[in-house]
Amino acid sequence: MSRSLASVVRPPRRPAAGGLPPHPIALAGVAVAAATLGAAGPDTPVAAVAIGLAGAVAVVGMPHGGLDHRYGRAVFGPSAGAWWPLPFLTTYLAVAAAVVVGWSVAPLATTALFFLVSAAHFAETESGPRWRATLFGGMVIWLPLLARPAETVGLLGWVAPAGADFASAATAVRPLVGLLAGVAAAVWVVEFARACRRSDAAGVADGVRLAAFAGMFCLAPVLVSFAVAFAGWHSWAELNRLARRADPEDPAAGLKRVLKDAAPLSLLASLLCVAGALVLGGGHSLAPAVVQAVFVGLSAVAVPHILLHAVAARRGADPFAGGGAWLSTTSSPAAASRPG
Repeated sequence: MSRSLASVVRPPRRPAAGGLPPHPIALAGVAVAAATLGAAGPDTPVAAVAIGLAGAVAVVGMPHGGLDHRYGRAVFGPSAGAWWPLPFLTTYLAVAAAVVVGWSVAPLATTALFFLVSAAHFAETESGPRWRATLFGGMVIWLPLLARPAETVGLLGWVAPAGADFASAATAVRPLVGLLAGVAAAVWVVEFARACRRSDAAGVADGVRLAAFAGMFCLAPVLVSFAVAFAGWHSWAELNRLARRADPEDPAAGLKRVLKDAAPLSLLASLLCVAGALVLGGGHSLAPAVVQAVFVGLSAVAVPHILLHAVAARRGADPFAGGGAWLSTTSSPAAASRPG
């Protein structure tokens, strides 16, 4: 692992007096650049953006959920023993298949489910009470609906081309989305002012990032803003958390372990998305096929992924139990800290 990557995954040092945590500020800079280019720059080819999104999801997004087989072993191992893969895979794939079918037979309901699940999942990498984390974590979902409705509806038409009236649905939820925007703005103002008064460097950095993200979600192409938020913030933060749990003394080594163990499922999921783009994209141009495969694939993985982690948290099933031996194939769930 390169020294630069190792330095990223080590626990962040306490900011110097007046200093700001580097990662949120750096990502805020990326968001501002994306917003600026989106507002004033030339149009970026949609196919290039779609391919870039697919690459970001494959390289960073998939690995952050690639340890689900470890969570499955921790959840199903106590009751199924060595046969735990059978109930785990059966349940996991059944939920994933139901989501995929849902995009064709009930696209509006599936879209609503995907949005709600995504907001809840993105909340995992936001701070504060659950309502606050879900409000800001879900901005990547609801703010483009408010600021870029035509583009968002067009993308949904690519994902679920089954004649669903996404335009009417978007119009119907617009008042609710506007209310969410007002609440989020008010909460941000109060929290940012409070952080500035207290010289809370982490709070100020988080406020700067949230403001930059809001501008990006309003001004940048939807696929670009989603890639930055999903891969650059949520997935990378989750990988960091998993790395520190895998090896608290050396998170860089922990990241190597996480990526190695996540590689099989991540590669399989990426290949399935490629296959989906080839199969589902018959008669479509490249961009719609890639977007459809990415978002159908993400939703199919996200729903069972979140349900599995929720069950693991409720049961205290910890795939990291056993310290450095967490990569072993024995089933040893324990009532430990909440899974990452």
